[in-house]
Amino acid sequence: MREEFIPTGNYIKMKHSFSRLKELPPSAPKMGLGYGNFGLGKTFSLEKIALEEDAILMRAAQTWTKSALLTRLCQELNLDEKGSSSAKYQRVLEALLEDPRILIVDEIDALLRSTKTEVLELLRDLHDEAGIILFMVGMEEANAKLKRHKHYYSRIVEFVFFHQTARDDIAKLCALCEIKIKDDLIDYLAKSYPNLRQTKVLLLRLESYCDLNDIEEADLPVFKKSEVEYGDKRA
Repeated sequence: MREEFIPTGNYIKMKHSFSRLKELPPSAPKMGLGYGNFGLGKTFSLEKIALEEDAILMRAAQTWTKSALLTRLCQELNLDEKGSSSAKYQRVLEALLEDPRILIVDEIDALLRSTKTEVLELLRDLHDEAGIILFMVGMEEANAKLKRHKHYYSRIVEFVFFHQTARDDIAKLCALCEIKIKDDLIDYLAKSYPNLRQTKVLLLRLESYCDLNDIEEADLPVFKKSEVEYGDKRA
């Protein structure tokens, strides 16, 4: 399978959301939230957008503290990492005021815990004081969890819910295969596995099966015969 970015419907929705945030007046809140189930292309979409927008993209971790986050931001902005948290915060703030950058935080769920409130507040402070766009992305429950932080939730202007992968997007993924995927199999995958990650795994297994059996195109009967959707049955 060729490695190529697929502009899915979810990616296009997120891209439009960033465009609207960039058009807001300076005094307006500029927070966004993307959320949805696993395997729907959230991270791939973020990586593409971060590259296009020269944004800072970070993946939140359970181990993040205020100091750890500020150190990471200093690294991203090529700033001195030494000193207290307040000193690092001031450096980061001044850098963002001088050269505003979009800040994207993936896996925001890691910060939606009572023990991580201070880290979440630090991100809010940077958003408020620097006037930057802050876009957070998490699992489907992230929206409900953020509602508990009303002073935070009230700043979110853009919401992007990642829907199940559409047939057109599954077809685009199938077009990257080294074998031809017939329409009946595309229909089946779109109905049974509307998830990019799951579908990609199945297609990679199918490619291996077809390569071993000298098959150049696969329809639904070939797919079923391959038994790739059942994993390794030798276990």
